[in-house]
Amino acid sequence: MNGKSIFATGLATAAIGFVAFSLPALAATELKTIGCFQRNHDYIVALHEKFVEPVNAAKGEVAIKYLGGPEVTPTRKQIGALKRGVVDMIFCPSAYYGGTLAEARLPGAHNRSLEEIRSNGGYEMMQEAWGKGVNARILAWTHFGGQKFYIYTNSEPKLSEKTGLDLSGVKMRGTGLYKALLKAMGATVVVIPPGDVYSALERGLVGGVAWPWGSMATYGWEKFLKYRVEPDFFGATMFLLINKEKYASLSKAGKAQLEKQASEYEKAASAIMVRKGHEDDAKLKKSGIKIVKLTGKVRAAYIKTIYGAKWAENDSFANKTVVDYKMLKSKLYDPSK
Repeated sequence: MNGKSIFATGLATAAIGFVAFSLPALAATELKTIGCFQRNHDYIVALHEKFVEPVNAAKGEVAIKYLGGPEVTPTRKQIGALKRGVVDMIFCPSAYYGGTLAEARLPGAHNRSLEEIRSNGGYEMMQEAWGKGVNARILAWTHFGGQKFYIYTNSEPKLSEKTGLDLSGVKMRGTGLYKALLKAMGATVVVIPPGDVYSALERGLVGGVAWPWGSMATYGWEKFLKYRVEPDFFGATMFLLINKEKYASLSKAGKAQLEKQASEYEKAASAIMVRKGHEDDAKLKKSGIKIVKLTGKVRAAYIKTIYGAKWAENDSFANKTVVDYKMLKSKLYDPSK
């Protein structure tokens, strides 16, 4: 090779090296994400701390772009936005879209542990249902340390050996998860998003709520709600969903990154929510809220009414499910407990 050829080859090699060096790394696939609660809600705080931020900090093949909550897309429209691919991920209670997917009515009313549901095949059935019904894959189902729900009222609740509580004449804020049980106790149910509850309580449009442990003081509802009824009931229903086509389009590494962090989030979020639940309890105690502990026949009637009413409602939608309803019910709920 003559000197001119060697010189040309050297220039070409240097140019290739320069181009390779100057090319930017491939941009991560951005996942547009929304949630059903405001940014300072305990659920959303935990999601950011243990899922969104770690995924983004890893600078891997996927990145989360959190767009916001109901102020961006109304709660009732979020599942449709996910199904159509307008957004890539949503974080929302399943009961909020029970009208779109009948199976979404079932979680929350379960009394088997999430670990048991995963081991007995129930989780696989749910993946099938969510895939067929709303074009989604479940990335995480958080139970926040077995977090439960309570009924709160602004006036002293009347006890009943028939239904546990007698809420006749009381307007209660509810969702698809609580509507049946509240009606069974005689309440008039008003379905409104969390962001509108404060004004509804302030104006006397509702006199109570059914709500999971925590975040009461975040919304300022302790100014109006003076009683909490125990025991607790049901279980957390928060699902982190990703559009099925979007998930399929991700690389193997991208999928692994999401699944790994979602699993870690499920475990870590529990500790956060338990801590925040106790912090919220301290604020409620300071506000003067009174705990009404049901016992004996009243307690038994309360639990029977809650689960009985909800599962009777679920049964009425059995013919609308996309998977075998009876089998899925058996994997989520044990009537003998």
